[in-house]
Amino acid sequence: MSYRSIIISGPVASGSTTAAKLLNQKLKIPYKSAGDFFREYMLSHNIPLPQKEKIPDDVEKKVDDQMTELAENSFIIIDGLYTGYFARDMDHVLKVLLTCDEDERIRRALERTHTHKETAEDVKRRDAAHDAKFRKLYADENFLDPKFFDLVIDTTNTESENVAEKIVQRFKEKG
Repeated sequence: MSYRSIIISGPVASGSTTAAKLLNQKLKIPYKSAGDFFREYMLSHNIPLPQKEKIPDDVEKKVDDQMTELAENSFIIIDGLYTGYFARDMDHVLKVLLTCDEDERIRRALERTHTHKETAEDVKRRDAAHDAKFRKLYADENFLDPKFFDLVIDTTNTESENVAEKIVQRFKEKG
């Protein structure tokens, strides 16, 4: 079976959104971001951006269900933290995990200007909050365990273009 969709997951500031947007440009496949939905929800409900854990559980589950359904039934690129886990049994989905050294992720987050300013503590707290929320809502396991993914790329010292090219190559191998 060939790949129809691509899911990119990774911890905060690992490059998943950048990679997904580059893939959208290169492959001309529609793109959805779970993070974009959550950011819009937080802004409209006056929730500070670094505090995603304050999103109600029912909203979180609804978005996760929608992203999973898109992956199952669409020709799409999805950037979503938990989506790789939910698609773990979908053979037609290329599941990509981006990893990155914590110090580099913190450096990247501190340099961001397009969303909000973060501190090193914010990045660590967000990672822990994502893990706790997943375990509370879904399963007591690591949703970013490489065993759930088809391709794992360490982005610590890899340019975004090279990350995207590796994903395109793998997508086309089975496409």
